[in-house]
Amino acid sequence: MLAKQAARESGAYEAWLIDDKGQITEGASTNAWIVTNDGELVTRQVDNGILAGITRGTLKKIAIDLQLKFVERPFTLGEAKKAKEAFISSATSFVTPVVKIDGEAVGDGKPGATAKRLREEYVRFASVGESVT
Repeated sequence: MLAKQAARESGAYEAWLIDDKGQITEGASTNAWIVTNDGELVTRQVDNGILAGITRGTLKKIAIDLQLKFVERPFTLGEAKKAKEAFISSATSFVTPVVKIDGEAVGDGKPGATAKRLREEYVRFASVGESVT
Protein backbone atom coordinates (compact mmCIF):
# COMPACT_ATOMS: atom_id res chain seq x y z
CA MET A 1 0.00 0.00 0.00
CA LEU A 2 2.89 2.37 0.71
CA ALA A 3 4.23 1.98 -2.83
CA LYS A 4 0.78 2.71 -4.29
CA GLN A 5 0.40 5.73 -2.01
CA ALA A 6 3.84 7.06 -2.95
CA ALA A 7 3.01 6.65 -6.66
CA ARG A 8 -0.24 8.55 -6.28
CA GLU A 9 1.44 11.33 -4.28
CA SER A 10 3.97 11.78 -7.09
CA GLY A 11 1.21 11.95 -9.73
CA ALA A 12 1.54 8.38 -11.01
CA TYR A 13 -1.15 5.71 -11.16
CA GLU A 14 1.05 2.77 -10.14
CA ALA A 15 4.51 1.89 -8.85
CA TRP A 16 6.61 -0.94 -10.24
CA LEU A 17 8.70 -2.85 -7.72
CA ILE A 18 12.31 -3.76 -8.49
CA ASP A 19 14.24 -6.68 -7.01
CA ASP A 20 17.83 -6.72 -5.80
CA LYS A 21 19.03 -7.62 -9.34
CA GLY A 22 17.42 -4.52 -10.86
CA GLN A 23 14.57 -6.49 -12.44
CA ILE A 24 10.94 -5.34 -12.30
CA THR A 25 8.91 -7.82 -10.31
CA GLU A 26 5.37 -6.44 -10.42
CA GLY A 27 3.33 -3.37 -9.63
CA ALA A 28 2.15 -2.46 -6.15
CA SER A 29 -1.19 -4.10 -7.03
CA THR A 30 -0.72 -5.17 -10.66
CA ASN A 31 1.38 -7.27 -13.00
CA ALA A 32 3.89 -5.47 -15.24
CA TRP A 33 4.16 -6.11 -18.99
CA ILE A 34 6.14 -4.70 -21.91
CA VAL A 35 6.15 -5.16 -25.67
CA THR A 36 9.71 -5.05 -27.00
CA ASN A 37 10.69 -3.39 -30.24
CA ASP A 38 11.01 -6.93 -31.64
CA GLY A 39 7.33 -7.54 -30.86
CA GLU A 40 7.80 -9.82 -27.86
CA LEU A 41 5.13 -9.58 -25.17
CA VAL A 42 7.11 -9.90 -21.93
CA THR A 43 6.08 -10.37 -18.33
CA ARG A 44 8.00 -11.88 -15.46
CA GLN A 45 7.66 -15.60 -14.96
CA VAL A 46 5.65 -16.76 -11.96
CA ASP A 47 8.03 -17.19 -9.05
CA ASN A 48 8.29 -16.08 -5.45
CA GLY A 49 8.79 -12.48 -6.65
CA ILE A 50 5.25 -12.00 -7.98
CA LEU A 51 1.65 -12.97 -7.44
CA ALA A 52 0.45 -15.14 -10.29
CA GLY A 53 -2.93 -13.46 -10.62
CA ILE A 54 -6.01 -14.71 -12.45
CA THR A 55 -5.95 -11.76 -14.86
CA ARG A 56 -2.30 -12.45 -15.68
CA GLY A 57 -3.10 -16.09 -16.40
CA THR A 58 -6.05 -15.15 -18.59
CA LEU A 59 -3.94 -12.67 -20.56
CA LYS A 60 -1.28 -15.34 -21.04
CA LYS A 61 -3.91 -17.65 -22.54
CA ILE A 62 -5.28 -14.87 -24.76
CA ALA A 63 -1.78 -13.92 -25.94
CA ILE A 64 -1.05 -17.52 -26.88
CA ASP A 65 -4.45 -17.82 -28.63
CA LEU A 66 -3.63 -14.65 -30.60
CA GLN A 67 -0.24 -16.18 -31.49
CA LEU A 68 1.68 -13.29 -29.96
CA LYS A 69 5.37 -13.82 -29.18
CA PHE A 70 4.77 -14.39 -25.45
CA VAL A 71 7.86 -14.55 -23.24
CA GLU A 72 8.06 -14.99 -19.47
CA ARG A 73 11.27 -13.45 -18.16
CA PRO A 74 12.46 -10.59 -15.98
CA PHE A 75 13.05 -7.17 -17.52
CA THR A 76 14.76 -4.04 -16.26
CA LEU A 77 13.43 -0.54 -15.80
CA GLY A 78 15.73 0.58 -18.63
CA GLU A 79 14.28 -2.04 -20.95
CA ALA A 80 10.75 -0.94 -20.00
CA LYS A 81 11.56 2.69 -20.76
CA LYS A 82 12.86 1.71 -24.21
CA ALA A 83 9.96 -0.65 -24.96
CA LYS A 84 7.49 -0.17 -27.78
CA GLU A 85 4.65 -0.50 -25.24
CA ALA A 86 4.12 -1.11 -21.55
CA PHE A 87 1.00 -1.91 -19.56
CA ILE A 88 -0.26 -3.23 -16.28
CA SER A 89 -2.92 -5.82 -15.56
CA SER A 90 -5.10 -6.72 -12.62
CA ALA A 91 -8.65 -7.73 -11.77
CA THR A 92 -9.60 -4.08 -11.29
CA SER A 93 -7.55 -2.40 -14.04
CA PHE A 94 -7.89 -5.19 -16.65
CA VAL A 95 -5.23 -4.06 -19.16
CA THR A 96 -4.15 -0.46 -18.62
CA PRO A 97 -1.52 1.07 -20.93
CA VAL A 98 1.53 2.71 -19.37
CA VAL A 99 2.45 5.72 -21.50
CA LYS A 100 5.11 7.21 -19.19
CA ILE A 101 7.63 5.78 -16.75
CA ASP A 102 9.33 8.27 -14.43
CA GLY A 103 8.03 11.06 -16.66
CA GLU A 104 9.58 9.56 -19.83
CA ALA A 105 7.33 8.51 -22.72
CA VAL A 106 7.13 4.80 -23.46
CA GLY A 107 7.08 4.19 -27.21
CA ASP A 108 5.25 7.09 -28.81
CA GLY A 109 3.66 8.07 -25.50
CA LYS A 110 0.24 6.69 -26.48
CA PRO A 111 -1.56 3.42 -25.70
CA GLY A 112 -0.18 0.75 -28.03
CA ALA A 113 -1.98 -1.63 -30.34
CA THR A 114 -1.06 -4.75 -28.35
CA ALA A 115 -2.37 -3.38 -25.05
CA LYS A 116 -5.56 -2.20 -26.74
CA ARG A 117 -6.13 -5.58 -28.40
CA LEU A 118 -5.45 -7.50 -25.19
CA ARG A 119 -7.86 -5.25 -23.29
CA GLU A 120 -10.58 -5.83 -25.89
CA GLU A 121 -10.05 -9.60 -25.80
CA TYR A 122 -9.89 -9.65 -22.01
CA VAL A 123 -13.19 -7.75 -21.72
CA ARG A 124 -14.75 -10.11 -24.28
CA PHE A 125 -13.41 -13.11 -22.36
CA ALA A 126 -14.70 -11.75 -19.04
CA SER A 127 -18.17 -11.11 -20.47
CA VAL A 128 -18.65 -14.39 -22.37
CA GLY A 129 -16.04 -16.67 -20.85
CA GLU A 130 -13.91 -17.30 -23.92
CA SER A 131 -11.41 -15.47 -26.06
CA VAL A 132 -11.96 -14.80 -29.72
CA THR A 133 -8.99 -15.17 -32.04
